[in-house]
Amino acid sequence: MNPSFYISIRYFFYKKKTNLVNIIVFLSILSIGVSTFSLSTILFFFSGLENLNKKFYQIHYPDITISYSNKKDFFIDDNVIKIIKSIREIRAVSKTMEKKVFFHYNNHEYFLILKGVDIEYGKVMKKFRKINLKKNNRFDSLNIYVGWSYVFSYFPMLSHVINMNFPLQMFIIDSNKNTLSSFFMKKKVSVKGFFHFSPKMDRKYLFCDLYDLQDIMKKKIFHTLEIKIHKNVNMYKMKHFLVKKLGSKFNIITRVEREDIFYKVMNTEKIFIYFLFILMTLITGFNLFSAIYILQLDKIKELFALWSMGFSLYRIKMIFFYMGLIITTFGCLSGIFFSILNILYFSCIKDRI
Repeated sequence: MNPSFYISIRYFFYKKKTNLVNIIVFLSILSIGVSTFSLSTILFFFSGLENLNKKFYQIHYPDITISYSNKKDFFIDDNVIKIIKSIREIRAVSKTMEKKVFFHYNNHEYFLILKGVDIEYGKVMKKFRKINLKKNNRFDSLNIYVGWSYVFSYFPMLSHVINMNFPLQMFIIDSNKNTLSSFFMKKKVSVKGFFHFSPKMDRKYLFCDLYDLQDIMKKKIFHTLEIKIHKNVNMYKMKHFLVKKLGSKFNIITRVEREDIFYKVMNTEKIFIYFLFILMTLITGFNLFSAIYILQLDKIKELFALWSMGFSLYRIKMIFFYMGLIITTFGCLSGIFFSILNILYFSCIKDRI
């Protein structure tokens, strides 16, 4: 064993002459442990939060969305769909169209988004579920699906419609029309059933059949194409391939890019936290430096004895280098240990809930 390392171990584990030195060494280990515990806990938390949000976007947003760069343009034919379906890595393609709508009921306005989808939408979004209350459609009104999570709290008038089997008046906002009369399109709606997606989606959207919405618009058009790719396919490579295949006139967005602002905020917070913990580490380093200096003063007689016995100045310096390394190792290991215990504890609580 290295003599300097052996002496540093004896200095660390054996009781010091002055009790204050023991306290200072303990506080140095404690400060390193606290900073390590805080940093590792925050990093574990951010890693879990990022993975949770990625999983959320994977469930509730399509892998890739394609629309025209000019929002006033629409898909008129299925030529683009034929090109996309010819790509082997693509699993399913759904045509969708969104319109802003509002209801007026008992002096309350309800502003929502009506989304028309085709039969392929269930393949693109696997978590999307529909429950039919009626087998047949009403031909004199638009048949819609209401979010199950918020039907009774946010749509008392729709629950009334379901019970009374009486159609409700809905206004569809068409921003492409120039006149006021055509800007607001009045239509009777009937609740055919419920859909369940997530609380966020249930609150924001109403769903209907795309072809019913096209009949109201009197145009066989649609706004976007929502795509599901195979599991092992790289999403960004697929996006670049589609850009080359379709051209620059299309706006192609991945599910991660839909929440780009959220990721920028998270990355900014990470940078701030890293800066904060670097500052904490520097302060902890000053504490460690002070502890080593006090240890040198405490062992001054022993150091002169070692020097008289032929120990070089380099070996004496290495004794206190190893002392600092041992203090840092104990502090880091204790911080990581308590951090893992803390994470396991909260994981058990989450599983019980």
